[in-house]
Amino acid sequence: SDREVARPPRPGWSARQFRVPPVRPSRLLHEGDVINLGDRQLTVMHMPGHSRGSICLHDKDRKILFSGDVVYDGSMIDWLPYSRISDYVASCQRLMELVDRGLVEKVLPGHFNIFGAERLYRLASNYISQAGVCHKISTCAMRSIASIALRVASSRITSQ
Repeated sequence: SDREVARPPRPGWSARQFRVPPVRPSRLLHEGDVINLGDRQLTVMHMPGHSRGSICLHDKDRKILFSGDVVYDGSMIDWLPYSRISDYVASCQRLMELVDRGLVEKVLPGHFNIFGAERLYRLASNYISQAGVCHKISTCAMRSIASIALRVASSRITSQ
């Protein structure tokens, strides 16, 4: 909203009309691609589940995992329209394998706090053991909300 903007960038500017223009990628990343940053190499790991295109970037030399939204120190979201629980489970198994093989010591997530390998393993294994619970709860909640909305709308129609 306009209230959230301290100073409009130009006269007549409106938050409601603001759009971020799409960007054409210069290159698509694929599993196993290496991004060379000069002093470090980041290997692309396709980790679908949260979304179809989720990736992690792994700095093998420093044992750092840039996990984005794949895993962070909080509830992992698998109920979005483009989430897929079976893919998330497979991605979590890969994360646990990285820890088992001693390839990750630090995780830099897209949200919340940085954490270590032990926490990564626990988050991934907890997700696997409870896979779909968040999805089931949110689906049930949405059905309940829809049911209430339909009853309210129906009662208004019949009372008129």
